[in-house]
Amino acid sequence: MNNLQTKILKALNTNKLNPTKLGVRKWYDYFIQTDELVWSRNLWEGYQIHIYVDESKSHHLATYWIGYDLNYNPFLKIQ
Repeated sequence: MNNLQTKILKALNTNKLNPTKLGVRKWYDYFIQTDELVWSRNLWEGYQIHIYVDESKSHHLATYWIGYDLNYNPFLKIQ
């Protein structure tokens, strides 16, 4: 895992990054956009996080999907 992945996982585990806050916001030195992932019949699946360097979204760093296992531990899926 790279630095950004470990930073996100650590922030999720310590509740410093709340994926339920949808929209665009500044997080540390990055701008993140959080969207909820929903199946066709309103079945919740997780969250998608886009990470950008600046507010204009001109430089995209990464996209992550956050899901939870049966014990509600977060895991990242990388695009």
